[in-house]
Amino acid sequence: PSIQKRNTSQSSKIMRISRQTLYATLTLSLAPQTIGAVVYTENLDRCLTAEEADEIESALANGETVDIFPDKVQPDQSSYWDISYHGTYKILKNTQPDVDTSYLLHQCGLPMPLTETEREQFDGVFEVPYSGGLLVTATTTIPNIEILGRRSQIKAFAVDENLISSPCLSQVVIPAGKDDGSITFLPLYNDTAIEEYVIEHPDTVVFGGGFDTNKRSPKQKIIISSVGESPQLAKENGRDINQAIFEWLEVYGSMFNQERLAKETVEETAARYECHAENAAILSEERQRRRQLQRHGRDLHAGKHPVVLWAYHTQEYDGTDVGWDVGECPNYYCTYATHCHVEILNSTAGSVDRWGYTYMTDEEFMEFGKNADVWVYPSSDWNRLIEQKADFLSQFKSVQTKEVYDFQMSGKDAWFEQRLAEYDTVLLDMCDIVDRDVPTDPPHVRKWFRNVFDDGVGSLGTCSNDDEEYMPRVTECVRADETPESGINPEPSSTSSRNVVDSFFLCGLLLGVWSGS
Repeated sequence: PSIQKRNTSQSSKIMRISRQTLYATLTLSLAPQTIGAVVYTENLDRCLTAEEADEIESALANGETVDIFPDKVQPDQSSYWDISYHGTYKILKNTQPDVDTSYLLHQCGLPMPLTETEREQFDGVFEVPYSGGLLVTATTTIPNIEILGRRSQIKAFAVDENLISSPCLSQVVIPAGKDDGSITFLPLYNDTAIEEYVIEHPDTVVFGGGFDTNKRSPKQKIIISSVGESPQLAKENGRDINQAIFEWLEVYGSMFNQERLAKETVEETAARYECHAENAAILSEERQRRRQLQRHGRDLHAGKHPVVLWAYHTQEYDGTDVGWDVGECPNYYCTYATHCHVEILNSTAGSVDRWGYTYMTDEEFMEFGKNADVWVYPSSDWNRLIEQKADFLSQFKSVQTKEVYDFQMSGKDAWFEQRLAEYDTVLLDMCDIVDRDVPTDPPHVRKWFRNVFDDGVGSLGTCSNDDEEYMPRVTECVRADETPESGINPEPSSTSSRNVVDSFFLCGLLLGVWSGS
């Protein structure tokens, strides 16, 4: 059988497959076809040329199979998105309760698919790869845009400028854009302002969130529910909430035909994260066996897991005390604690009811958390707190041993932005502060959790030009059971086992193909 490949002028490839080859390709799926096919070898980063569009339209008219999106994604950890591929277009769905939106993404250079009536059923219709402007309504969107190399497409923000932590945006793009008028900041929490901006700038896509009050207007809005992923649902389905959140990068990728890059990034990050978690489990088991948890002369209850307190203090705008907001499980931080094999204190109790939430009084909080070994204080106002409640706090074991950490090692607000794209690094930080020094290359240095007694407020660094590539701060994993200095007997890794199984499977698959040819 013959396979003819034709290179396009823009370097992407398209294959014409004969009916015999297509039959052989589909033999294992028991769905033989007797027609030809037009199949691309990679998703296009551009619109189709007129010649390419004519060829595809001709193929469709002749009943041939067409697939111009060979790079596809599907959710593995996420619960609230789905995507299907239909040759020349994709259908993206946000299934978060109270959102329930769908979007038609079609390859540019071709006529719009489906009938007008069918297209009206979608909450948005977009040409891909999308090349117009982007309007950002949440800082959690920013790392995803930068990972895909789409920073230059950001033209407007509906967020507080002071909350943006990205070095290239805050130090280069925004200052220059405000000077030349290419960057616009809209009033906060104002749907009308967003709609008016989109009317004036129709070539704009709005990345909204699952908590938007208006989820279907303007028509150029796509709702991203990454931070809306349910920890409870993830737990029930045996999924990891931190992986589920980051997997939404693949949704962003589908807008730009960058599914391959998005999927590779998601898989590489997940592999590091899972390896770090496996290392923490190995070290926990080893230390339990040795009946001690010591580090630099610090004793964290030999023979038992360290106990972590996750809580911060809340005040009214006028400085009046409200109470203590303590961690509740399941949640993303509970998942980190589980992977690091530590106990995390969590509760829904409290006698203070304010703004629809429950808080503990000082007395309740003292009883709840005073004996914790480590305290993670997920806020940026520890200095204010220690000044106001020094005597009270001095009764906490974690304060006495100076084992209190906030999230400002990379700055005041980066936790609500880049942290979501570096969840594997956050896991290393959590394991580090609870004495799980998992092996990495190079040795891990905390990037998120700051010791409030010893460390200053950090930053994400500097950026020199607007096209500087986004570089996540990666620390590669080294298997603990393969590290001689760990003193742990090496065991075959799950990856190696899978490779052996995969090899047998591949051999069997090839034999099956040959026997059927």
